Amino acid sequence: MRQETLRRIISFVLLLILIVIFYITTDTFFTPANLTTLLRECSVIGILAIGVTVTIITGGNDLSCGHLMGTVCMVFAHLYYYTALPLFAILLLSLLAAIAGGMLNGICVGILQIPDFVATLSTQFIFMGITYILAIRNEYGQISAAQINNEAMVFLGGQLPGGIYLVTLCFVGMAILGQIFLKMTRYGTYIYAIGSNRRSAEYSGISFAKTKIIAFVISGACAFIAAMFTIGRYQSNEVATGQTFALQAISAAVIGGASFTGGRGDMLGTVIGVVFMQVLRNGMRKYGFTTQTQAVVSGIIIVLMLIFDAYYNEFMKKRNKRAAAAVQVKKVVNTNG
Repeated sequence: MRQETLRRIISFVLLLILIVIFYITTDTFFTPANLTTLLRECSVIGILAIGVTVTIITGGNDLSCGHLMGTVCMVFAHLYYYTALPLFAILLLSLLAAIAGGMLNGICVGILQIPDFVATLSTQFIFMGITYILAIRNEYGQISAAQINNEAMVFLGGQLPGGIYLVTLCFVGMAILGQIFLKMTRYGTYIYAIGSNRRSAEYSGISFAKTKIIAFVISGACAFIAAMFTIGRYQSNEVATGQTFALQAISAAVIGGASFTGGRGDMLGTVIGVVFMQVLRNGMRKYGFTTQTQAVVSGIIIVLMLIFDAYYNEFMKKRNKRAAAAVQVKKVVNTNG
């Protein structure tokens, strides 16, 4: 069994155990209303996590995705509140802002060779500053929330017949497209190659800079989509929107099997990781845990998964070496025999 498949199975089993625990210990977990809400909560973080997964597979990370999402929300709100532009133009400019943010990250990492952690940690402050500059202000100059009651945006935040939210269908669709992109396209292969062994990939003619830029532009595009559904859900926007989402998206990708060392992970694992994190949060709310306690428990789970991943990777590396050595011995025996 492949290492990636085994790691995904482990994550899925942990998810099933968590679901069984909450099903047995609470009366309201498996209600249709709660499951619908849970899937809705998964979706925005999941859309962000799709983009983050691509950057992690390249051997990097994107700490700025949540702040970029907040900036895109504010770009939309600013244009909607202060201009008379049609919705299509506002959406297009918001998308361009998201792509520009992704390009900035990609250029910093791919061309300027700044480590992903440092680059995206820095750009998140740039995005935060832009968000405050563009913030809606009242007649006294104080920052206030902007009400966005456009019918098309409200539709994005609504439910379809059957009670499923549109954002949930979008998340599932994007996860499927993301999996196809990673597994069945040339650029998906390049992303895995850069993450697995950058030097070998570059010797094969794969551009590190171009691949990194593509990965971060995808993350930026995902931030745009997440931003639009967030506006549709709340029909308003605040400066703090999305600021805590990056950690949740990264955690989901890691729990789903993406490795910070690069070259491993996919969208199926990320979906499992997203659902795992939201089931955990949902169940803790059923137990009456405070927000602070939820944060502590979530942090402990993430640390444990990182520790497990480190030991798991080392175990699999040793196992593969033993298997390769056994094959070599067998070849020698067959040759001499």
